[in-house]
Amino acid sequence: MQASALQSISRCYRLGLRRPAREFPARGFQSARPRRWIGASAAAGGADGGTAVEDTPATKGGKGGKRDLQEAYREVREMLTDPSRLVRAVASGKAKGADPEWRRLEMRPVALKGGVKLQVVKYDERQAFTSNHAYAGATPSAPRGRRGRRATGGGDPSRTAKSPPVDADEAVDEALRCGFGHWRVETCEEVLSLRVTKSGEAAVSRSRSLLANANKGGGDNAAATNRPLAHDRQKRRLLSPSDPFLVHVGVSTKDGASIKADRRDKYKQVEEFLRLVDAAVADARTGGHMSHGSSERPTRLVDLGCGNAYLTFGAYAWLNRTQGQPLEVVGVDVKRQARETNRRVAAALGWERDCVFVEGTIAGASLAFPTPRGGDGGDQSPGKSEPPEVDIVLALHACDTATDEALVRAVRWNAPLTLVAPCCHHDLQTRVRENTQLAPSLAPTLRHGILRERLGDVLTDAFRAHVMRLLGHRVDVVEWIGGEHTPRNTMIRAVRTNARAAPELWREYDEMRELWGVTPWLAEALAPELAAAREEAMRDPVPVAADGEVER
Repeated sequence: MQASALQSISRCYRLGLRRPAREFPARGFQSARPRRWIGASAAAGGADGGTAVEDTPATKGGKGGKRDLQEAYREVREMLTDPSRLVRAVASGKAKGADPEWRRLEMRPVALKGGVKLQVVKYDERQAFTSNHAYAGATPSAPRGRRGRRATGGGDPSRTAKSPPVDADEAVDEALRCGFGHWRVETCEEVLSLRVTKSGEAAVSRSRSLLANANKGGGDNAAATNRPLAHDRQKRRLLSPSDPFLVHVGVSTKDGASIKADRRDKYKQVEEFLRLVDAAVADARTGGHMSHGSSERPTRLVDLGCGNAYLTFGAYAWLNRTQGQPLEVVGVDVKRQARETNRRVAAALGWERDCVFVEGTIAGASLAFPTPRGGDGGDQSPGKSEPPEVDIVLALHACDTATDEALVRAVRWNAPLTLVAPCCHHDLQTRVRENTQLAPSLAPTLRHGILRERLGDVLTDAFRAHVMRLLGHRVDVVEWIGGEHTPRNTMIRAVRTNARAAPELWREYDEMRELWGVTPWLAEALAPELAAAREEAMRDPVPVAADGEVER
């Protein structure tokens, strides 16, 4: 429809159906701020309350590319009103004797549902006003501003609600009368620059560099392909709405054309999570901490507390189906209903071999991957650097110490990459509240319930990150999605480097435990591993900047 609309408009121009070119004064411009001029012309101009315009004869073309301004404006108008030629136009600056209402103005043809229109964006000192105008020969309709508002409300504020629709020709004429000092017009053939000189002439220069660069790119470029730009830019999505997984679980419509309105938050969570997983996997492999999967030894991913497995299936769809990486997934959840539902989804998608779901607790569930490994058979012994039994460990919104249980299993599996998004943090809050030896100066931080809860969140995750760092991981704590989607949006990302922690880091850990008078649940569960790591760190100490962390 958009291509046919453009062809129809272009045909009208070839047949000479466009409006005749209008005359523009050589140095007289419409000003948004009427100024009082001295002399007879000012008196004559002010007799009817209008803006005075100096009537100066048109100048002839001169040397150095200078031309008659009126003649140059007619050429610019030809370009601006022809959607088959125009790519983009920008007007800025002030001509001598003019005071434009707008700081900057941009024009471009856009493909809308109603056909190809001229989009005009006017900038003042604070914001931009967008309006769309029908070309001559097209069915007229009121221009729409941003977010579908009529230009009279959300576009040009200078027009009232009762004003008739402004077509593209009138919008161009109005822009040329504003008094801008410089115009840059990009077409599919050339780039024209017009500068209004102090003498009222037009200094015109031309270039073909933009078109050459566009053709070199070979991409979807309007200057190279002579097509209007789409009004709505396509967002880069990892999983298309047509992905079978999204369609089957009801996030996308049945035809896969779009995301359902009431499932957009879930889709956003999946997308942002996959971006983080993709970056973390690339980082671990680039650093040589995780091997690339193969058909003989696929990458193993475990999701502990997978629930409905939206993110589990999303990770498999992205890493395996889209990226082509050999991957095997095991999802663990304590609910039998979740296991059965996820198995049915995997079977319906044809993923039942690579996506296995088991019923059990995070701490005690037994895993069985389709492709066996030599080191399979249980958690590794403390202090030993064995080949990983699992490559990627996920635990998203596992309640309280369930997140710690996931970290314990990741450490004992020697997992190269661990991603956990903690949920509630009751255990450490209770321990801190029950500590009677807490320093009096810390009492104000625990006096109010909401502050005590948030402090417990921060302390728990700080201890978790530090313990993982002491055990040979490079750790980052990041926000993986906006707070409007979920308040539990903190992600602990740990890459196992097997680097020893410096003695200073052990002292920090000891001082933090002493200050708050608590030992976190994770440290108690990993006591043998921490004892072995401390002994090795003190026997052969390393500088604080040599443990894979950024020097402070």
